[in-house]
Amino acid sequence: MFADMARGVVVAGVTVAVIVAAVLVLGIVLLFRRRDGAQPTSASGIEQLTTTANVALVRADESLASAQDELGFAIAQFGEERTLEFATAVASASEDITAAFRIKQQLDDAYPESSQKRRELTLQVVALVGSAQKVLDSRESEFASLRSSEANAPAAIASLRTRIADATSRIPRTQEQLAQLAAGFAPNLIASVSDAPAAAAEQLAAATAAAGAAEARVSPSGVNSVAAEVAASERALRGAIQRLDAVDAMARDLAASSAALERLSASTATDLAEAREARDAAPDPQTQAGIIAAIAGVERVVVDKRDPSASIDRLGAAVSALDTALASARNQASRLSHARTALEGALVSARSQIAVAQSAGGGADARTRLTEAKRQLMLAESESDPVEALDAARRAVTHARDAEALALYRSL
Repeated sequence: MFADMARGVVVAGVTVAVIVAAVLVLGIVLLFRRRDGAQPTSASGIEQLTTTANVALVRADESLASAQDELGFAIAQFGEERTLEFATAVASASEDITAAFRIKQQLDDAYPESSQKRRELTLQVVALVGSAQKVLDSRESEFASLRSSEANAPAAIASLRTRIADATSRIPRTQEQLAQLAAGFAPNLIASVSDAPAAAAEQLAAATAAAGAAEARVSPSGVNSVAAEVAASERALRGAIQRLDAVDAMARDLAASSAALERLSASTATDLAEAREARDAAPDPQTQAGIIAAIAGVERVVVDKRDPSASIDRLGAAVSALDTALASARNQASRLSHARTALEGALVSARSQIAVAQSAGGGADARTRLTEAKRQLMLAESESDPVEALDAARRAVTHARDAEALALYRSL
């Protein structure tokens, strides 16, 4: 009986030992599996990422081969100097793609990397080929545009010839227009455009020469390395047209200034008649003296039709002083009406003076005054109160004149 009991104890002990050993073995297996690293975050999607990298690498290598062929054609057509940037881009892309192939070789060698390392290296491949492809695509697009312009060179040259002829035909009219302006206005007003016909003729000659040089190099095959000549002709033509347009703009501005001066002069005559009535009906000697002085100030203004902008400024300032003297005798509606009338001329004067100052160019100081003049003009144009707008317009004229004076001083 005791022997049976002993055997039972032994069997139970062995069973327990076997179970404990099995648990230990299972734990060790699981531990080593974790250490060997089925790392789900690193290995996740690695096959898809590898496929993406491989496809991109092949595409970039094919694009590089195509770009290298294109570079050879471009050098033959346009020369090394004009294709230098393209060659540099191809070389840069080649370096990136070569580096990507080296990484690919490292991934494919006999020494396998960990999943994390494989992911990092594959991402490097994707980045390198993406950069190379972007560069190649950009340069290919630029050269496609250049080739297109070259292919269309005959039509572009023909268009240039027509536009050059049109601009040339404008020169006699511009000369006549300048003669009329010189007869009717002060020399300083048209000084900035006085050389426009000669300058335009010179630029048109340059445009014609460049177009002729391009035309002489046109190839019967339709592939022509003449983009530089066509662009040079276009630039010269634009410069000539801008010179001629400046005279037209000057004529319009001076005509507008003259018309504004006529209107302001007529309005001032009415103001003087009203002022004389107010003078006679002044409530006290001090008010009467102020009105008398203001009337005298207006009457002293010499209106020079050859310089309408300056006349507008002088007459406008005198009328403003008259308005101030009559402020106690006028109601607000009348004052605003007069301000609106004066504002029209002041705005024309400001725009004209700004145009003259802008034509004069100048350094930083002159351009600073010109910028402020433009800002004051913008305020005047947007101000609902005509009195405030008139003040802003006059400030614009002052700043524009300062800008012109600074530009002329610096050019001496």
